[in-house]
Amino acid sequence: MMPLELAETGRVEAVLEARGLRRRVSDSGGAVGPIDLAARPGELLGILGPNGAGKTTLLRALAGLIPIDEGEVRLHGRALSAWEGRERARALGYVPQREPAPEGWSVRAWVAQSRAPHTSWTGALRQSDERAVEAALSEWALLPLAGRDVSTLSGGELRRCALARSFAQGTGVLLLDEPLAALDLGQQVACCRRLRSWVRAGGAAVAVLHDLTAASRWCDRVALLRDGALVAFGLPEEVFTEAAIEAAFGVPVRVSVDPATGSRLVVPSEDGA
Repeated sequence: MMPLELAETGRVEAVLEARGLRRRVSDSGGAVGPIDLAARPGELLGILGPNGAGKTTLLRALAGLIPIDEGEVRLHGRALSAWEGRERARALGYVPQREPAPEGWSVRAWVAQSRAPHTSWTGALRQSDERAVEAALSEWALLPLAGRDVSTLSGGELRRCALARSFAQGTGVLLLDEPLAALDLGQQVACCRRLRSWVRAGGAAVAVLHDLTAASRWCDRVALLRDGALVAFGLPEEVFTEAAIEAAFGVPVRVSVDPATGSRLVVPSEDGA
């Protein structure tokens, strides 16, 4: 399946694009790419694939955290490399797969720290910053934990803090590496609903995910990677076929349609055939 071209969709232009992006990952010639990918406002784009497929490398390259060897990344039509650090941080947010818990910081203070790109050189928070922090704490059900030391939180609570920081940062584009990691089922559903609400309000989000069924339920488009290459890119119902999933993961699966939502349900094939 060839990647969808924006010009063919007739939809709003991309806010974040990878054009021929290629990043070497080993001296033996292993690489991620070349990849063409675009994220649009109002859309949650999922990146999926087996371990070692290059998902995190791709996301870090899109965030400008690692250099690329070929191609370019463009944010709002400008080369990402042309954006100054604070300016970029006001437009583009990144949530890593793992974020160390700082000792001696309260939840509120850690979330408030994400407003740094918007503050003056003194670091003092304005009323608009305080409102953004309160809204993020409320959105991610963290107000009861606001006074807790971040280092005392559970893995799921820490993950929600990291996601709250990304919301408080106030960007229009979010890159999320495994946002559902460490979250229980209820929190996973709540997280997906919050992300969907955020993109429906005009944001653009790109998320690395492992759960194909969840990706089919919540993502507008999905990209399937294997060995650094883009195997398929499009609507979940187009990409999540039994043949494509087996080709990417090396595991036979059965794909059915959820009659309630129309999304794909992906389970391993019982007979292994």
